Amino acid sequence: EISPSGRAGCQVAACKKEGKKIAKGELRLGSWVEFNERGSWQWRHWGCVSGEQVVNMQKNIGKDSNGEYRWDAIDGWEDLDGHPDIKEKIKRVITQGHIDSEDFNGVSI
Repeated sequence: EISPSGRAGCQVAACKKEGKKIAKGELRLGSWVEFNERGSWQWRHWGCVSGEQVVNMQKNIGKDSNGEYRWDAIDGWEDLDGHPDIKEKIKRVITQGHIDSEDFNGVSI
């Protein structure tokens, strides 16, 4: 999703250690994490998304009978209807299996 505020901190260790926040309007990836019978979103900068996470997205959204990824299986996909450039970026990243080099934050986990 596109961050609605600048309050959320990136949960990647290097960013978290530096207290880096995800700026309002910046693309971010959320993971639902459950603990002690409760759940919460954990966010990371788009540039901090790992290759493993991209591969997991590929597997989780799956492909249709034509071999195309089921983009509408991405939670929040419809919320990006007014942002065709962001949708194209996400499609490109999932198809290629890694974050674009110009977006990569250089953080390894």
